[in-house]
Order: sequence, then structure tokens, then C-alpha cells
Amino acid sequence: VNVEGEENRRDETSRLNDDILIRILGFLSFKEAVRSSVISRRWQHLWKYFSGCLTFKQTKPRLASWNLNVRTRKKIAERCEFIEWVNKYLNSNQASAIDEFRIDNFDLDKDSKAYVDEWIGIALQKKTKKLQLNFGPEYCSYVRWSSVDASRVAARCYCLTKETFSSALSGIHFLTCLSVKFVGVSDEMLEHIVSICPLLESLELDHSPQLTHPKVSALRLKHLNICHCEYFIESIEIYAPNLVSFDYTGKEIPLHIKYAPKLNQVCYDDGSRSAIQHLSIHLANYLPQLVTLSIGMSVVGVVNNFPKLTSLKHLRCDALSSNGNSLRSLTSLIEASPFLHKFVLEVSHGTGEIIKMIHPSEVRVMCRSVSGHPHEYIKEVEIVGFCGNKAEAEILTYLLKNAVMLETIRIEISVGTPKKNYAYSEGIKQMTNYMINHLIQNRSPPQLLFLLL
Repeated sequence: VNVEGEENRRDETSRLNDDILIRILGFLSFKEAVRSSVISRRWQHLWKYFSGCLTFKQTKPRLASWNLNVRTRKKIAERCEFIEWVNKYLNSNQASAIDEFRIDNFDLDKDSKAYVDEWIGIALQKKTKKLQLNFGPEYCSYVRWSSVDASRVAARCYCLTKETFSSALSGIHFLTCLSVKFVGVSDEMLEHIVSICPLLESLELDHSPQLTHPKVSALRLKHLNICHCEYFIESIEIYAPNLVSFDYTGKEIPLHIKYAPKLNQVCYDDGSRSAIQHLSIHLANYLPQLVTLSIGMSVVGVVNNFPKLTSLKHLRCDALSSNGNSLRSLTSLIEASPFLHKFVLEVSHGTGEIIKMIHPSEVRVMCRSVSGHPHEYIKEVEIVGFCGNKAEAEILTYLLKNAVMLETIRIEISVGTPKKNYAYSEGIKQMTNYMINHLIQNRSPPQLLFLLL
């Protein structure tokens, strides 16, 4: 056996120069890059030149999860361990530039400010393009606070300040994306960040308890997301000539969009039954240019005289509950979108909500009573959380009768527990199949792809 030849074949990558090997590492995650150090002696220190996305996320189970209670010794020990871990690997990194720096789902507060500021400084000095700080709860995208809790969070949370960026003002010019969650950002600080980041294109502020009247004026900004800041925020003002998408989730507040000629994607959710009306007021001048629109509401209220959405191609509606409330008021929104291509409805039912599925005998009556105007452009329909109650059956009937060019309809059934609160999934399937077959038997053209999940 030619042992020497076999070993040479095994170690062919070591013949490549360091620059090529480091570029290969760039296609890996940070964790995978660190693991590559065990491949051979040649690879032992190459991970220190990793220039991709430096992600630090606590992977071990934490007994002391994020909360508002008094800190325990266990929690303090976990934070010290996490900080030591980030310090070790960040200070070992010798790359001249990194693409992204992320802290994911670890509950750091103002007591850790000196360390976090140092990490941000190092990342910016390395000309990072993306900076993401998420100091919120693990596996949770939304926390509902009382006003008292919100005040306590505002008092204890880590906050961005001018001192945070003072050590890396030259490097901050490379920043294109900033995302902060459960991080304090005051109105004044937000204006400062936007002013010193000339290349900023994406900005996300989530659960930031210090925002009250944020003003965003950014020439290159393309994507703006302000979510779950409702306990203190009172208004938003935007001047962004290159803004393409805007997401807002929170209470109903005045939205002053001074100038956004390229805005064509909006996601709006104020949690009220009047969300559609609020949207028509706050974005009246921009509705005709929207291509994609997503609306969230607690229940679907009546829609009167909604402006024409002449550019809209994709519409998504998220309703918290349809039980006992008509969804047919959405038809005016659909009819206000003459060139709509895809419609998605997602219904979430409350815990313990009793769902009453319509009886198949009611389907024929409903098919005769539901009317509307033919829509010649809708080709895709998706209904998520379908449970077969009257409201959902009505909107499904409306779409099947009036979307004359419909090609695909996808229905995802909601099956809950305990069973006494939800209709049986087999019963929902039978009723839905019956309704679909009854409505499409006289369709022209009859071709329709029906997916029932």
C-alpha cells in the first residue's frame, strides 16, 4: 500500500494557499468555521480570519430565561459565561473586515453596556455591513407587557448611546443594515444613527421601549420596520426617497410619511377592527402605488369607500378571529384591487374559542346568496387556519364564484385541542371538498388546482 500517496490525497486542500482556504471558510457559518480547526494543523488557526457572519447565540438550555423578575445568581453566572465566550472569540478574530455581527436571543441589559459597546466598536472597526442585536426572550418574537412592566424594561434595558459608536466612527460608514430588538433607542439617538450611517438601507426597531416620536430621514434607506413599541410611541415621521418597504406593528398612531415615492410594500397591523380604515387614512397618498400589502386586525370590521389599489398584486390579511364575525367585508378590499394576483387569508383563533362548523346543507343556500363582481386577475388563493365556520365559508364561496381565472387554491385546516373546541378535521375536509366541488362544477375554464392540507 502506498501510504504516502494516500496521505497526500487526503490533504490535497492543504496545498491551497491561505487566502483560498479563508475564502472557503467564508461559505460556512461561524460555528462551522471554528470546528474546522480540528481538520489538521494547517487549519488550526485559519478560523481566526473568518470574515462571514459572526453569530453569538446561547445554545445551552437556560433555566433563568428572559423575564422581568429580580435577577438570580444563576442568571448572573450565565451572563458572565456568555460575555466571556463572546470576548474570547471576538478578540481572537483577526480578519480586517466581517460581513455581519449578531447577538441572538440573550438577555443582556444596562449592566452589560460596557461589554456590548466594546463588541459593537470592534465589529464596526472591522467594517461590518450588518449589525443585529437581539436581547429578547429565546424562541419568542413578541412579549406583551403591562404599562408597569414596560417602564421597568425601559429603565433596565441596554441602550444605544453616542458613546456606543464613538470608538468606530470611521467604520460605521460601511453599515448598511441595523436590527435591534429589546434595545433602547431614543428619538434623538435614532436621528443620530441615521445621520452617521450614510449607507444605511435597512433599519429594524423591535420592542424598543424608548421611542416616542421617531423621525426617520434617510436618503438611502430602503426597508423600515418598527414593531411592538406601542407603550410609549405616539407618532412616526418618515422622509425616505428610496424607501421600498415599511412594516409597522403596534397601536394605532399617526403615521406621517412625508416623502416616499418608491414605497410599494407595506405591512400594517394595529390590532384593531378598524385597521383597514386607519391604513386608508395614514397611507392615502401611497395606496395606489402599493404592489404588496399585508394587514393585521383583531377582527374584520366593515370597509367603506376604500381607495383603489390600482397597482396591488399581492394582498395578505391576518385576522385574529372570524368566529361570529363576517369576513365578507374583505370583499370590498379585494374589489378595490382590480389587478390583484394573489390573496392570502390567515385566521388565528383564540384559546378556548368554540368553533361552529357550517352544515353541508347550508352550503347550497350560501352559494346562492353570496354575490360579487367577477375578478379576472386573481390566480392564487391561500387560506390558513380554516375551520369551516360560516364567515370563512362565505369568503371562500365569494372567491370561488368571482375569481373566474383562479388557478390554485390552497387551504390549510386548523385543528386544535381540546377537540371539544374545534370541529373534527375530517368533517372540515368533507365540508370543504363538498363546497369546492359544488362551486367549480360549472366553472369555465374548469381547471383548478385544489390543495387541502
